[in-house]
Amino acid sequence: MKKLSGVVSLTAVVITFSLFCCSIPVFADSGADLRDAAFEGLSKQVETLLARGTDVNAKSKDGETALMIASLMGHTRTVNILLAKGADVNVKNAKGETALMAAAFAGQTDVVEILLSKGANVNDTDLKKETALMEAAFAGHLRIVNILIDNGASINAADVKKETALMYAANAGQAAIINTLIANGAEVNAQNCMGATALIYASLRGHTETVNMLLSKGANISVKDSLGRTAIMLASVRGHDDTVDTLLAGGADLYIEDTLGKKKSTITASLVCDGY
Repeated sequence: MKKLSGVVSLTAVVITFSLFCCSIPVFADSGADLRDAAFEGLSKQVETLLARGTDVNAKSKDGETALMIASLMGHTRTVNILLAKGADVNVKNAKGETALMAAAFAGQTDVVEILLSKGANVNDTDLKKETALMEAAFAGHLRIVNILIDNGASINAADVKKETALMYAANAGQAAIINTLIANGAEVNAQNCMGATALIYASLRGHTETVNMLLSKGANISVKDSLGRTAIMLASVRGHDDTVDTLLAGGADLYIEDTLGKKKSTITASLVCDGY
């Protein structure tokens, strides 16, 4: 009885293994080859794979599609082929990012224009509520910023930390983009969840040209963050002498006390919200 039971068990294992092996192609990532071809910009191979029935919207484990990858890499011909074959222009990956966001961050101007012409949502957001405009502003792609604005991008949209495209640009020292954003209605003194403004960000990073730009556009030099720290306090503690000089010339008070009762605060701002 035990011997018979062992034979039955062994047979069951063999059958199960055989079925699993036969089913491997079913569980395989059928879109991997398509995404690889999209990454390389191999348009002919992309066409061949699609003609064979590969799902144009097949996703990787992270939710990436061939369109997202081709957009990031700037392969315009491949992007056009994928869209013509039914690629979802607004599909999102696991982080909520779209092909437009990828192209905007990577500076792929032609792809941005193609995606927008095919219905890409210019104000779509990822899981952190970041937009394509924020991505382009941070990365310093002025032409793309202008294209997005012309296509209805929300200038003062805020992410989960209440940071706007202007703050993204200030943090990265993108003075020309700051000029464009303000000219199109960006709120120069908007504050994030920690009370930081674009001027505070630019001062913290030592972006003197950006500080000058913001001051010329009406940035409030006396605004304090949630800990009572001003732009000049943060520039001072970071040792950004040129920025400090610029702020002093603009009327900043070096000796305003923060909420901790310290002058020229020696605490570096985290500039992030609890929970993020």
